[in-house]
Amino acid sequence: MSSTAEAPTVLRDRTNRRSPRTRTDPFPRSPVARWMLRLGLSAPLVLIALLLELVPYPETAPNADLLVDVASIDWTRGDAEWLALLYPHTTILIAASNPFGRLGLSIVGAIAAGFLLQKVAEIIAQRAIPRSTGIILVIALAANPLFAYFALENLPGFLAMTFFGLALADLVRFVNWGSTESGFRAGILLMVAALSDPSGILYALVAVLASPFLRHGRAAAPGLRAANMLVIAFPTLGAFATIAFLNLLFFGSLWPQQDLAVILAGIPAGIDALVALYTTPTGWLIAAPVLSSWLVAAIVRRPAAIPVSTIVFLLVNVAFLFGAFHPGAAGVTFTLLTLLAITLIPGARTPITNVLVDLVAVLQIAIAWTAALDRPIVREWMQLVADAWVALTG
Repeated sequence: MSSTAEAPTVLRDRTNRRSPRTRTDPFPRSPVARWMLRLGLSAPLVLIALLLELVPYPETAPNADLLVDVASIDWTRGDAEWLALLYPHTTILIAASNPFGRLGLSIVGAIAAGFLLQKVAEIIAQRAIPRSTGIILVIALAANPLFAYFALENLPGFLAMTFFGLALADLVRFVNWGSTESGFRAGILLMVAALSDPSGILYALVAVLASPFLRHGRAAAPGLRAANMLVIAFPTLGAFATIAFLNLLFFGSLWPQQDLAVILAGIPAGIDALVALYTTPTGWLIAAPVLSSWLVAAIVRRPAAIPVSTIVFLLVNVAFLFGAFHPGAAGVTFTLLTLLAITLIPGARTPITNVLVDLVAVLQIAIAWTAALDRPIVREWMQLVADAWVALTG
């Protein structure tokens, strides 16, 4: 009799039992919880986007030029050169199908921010980074005007950064734990990033170059790292090679001549601007995240991360020379290097190193706010937010 009474209890315990968490599990594991987290992280930015409807649109923001570009497109064409002129394809198609103008672009950026930050939390959980460090890093990344301006006023650049962040989560699964499916998904996400903004080409290159420096879960084999890099890079290479081949076949050039002429003509001015930038405190603020990544690499005894951050910083400067960043862009370098730090730097293993890494993470918060206050375009945007709040509250 007693055994019969106990049977339902045993069955219920087995039903409610959860398997131990593994490093390849999403975070949170429940789909409902993941969506709630994304929506919760997007909500503050959505509110700011709605608030900004009360003030004039910042004409120097990248979203302003995006709306102008979409309005000037001849949608009756269908040739290969026209396909290249639609670049960046992902953002152009999203903006063209958006009936809400400035507000619609900002809302898309806010939703993208929710997905990006949820993936950042997932990377932190999968890599077993200490909770204190993870919380501080997320605050440093997102709780500042640089991130808010980036998400709400630069949809092309932020979409590219978001797809790059999503790809990093799959890149960790692919390299660290041998998930081939994640490797293919990372490659596709990097391709979409490169088709969202010219800066996405930089992000794809960064991901490919950073992959050999991750800890590899598979047994060592000749050519393993090169094979991983090819899997990640192939979709992006294939997409641009296809467009270039069609242009070469039908028009005799790899890319529309007017675009190439603009890029080449802008290099001398870019060099002058870069030299002038590094003679001001602003230039040192741009380099500050690199110095922080060096410091963390030294603390956790991961010297291999130092050349990665250095190469990334050099690539950012080269991308600036080639006009990959909109003149109204801000927060790109800080966000990129913070995402890479979360992906590449291993979790500290002793209480002392935990504290030291946390202190460097707190320093990132100060760097982000100082950089935001130093950029005139971000200060003007912050003033618009303040003016909108005054207009709302009377």
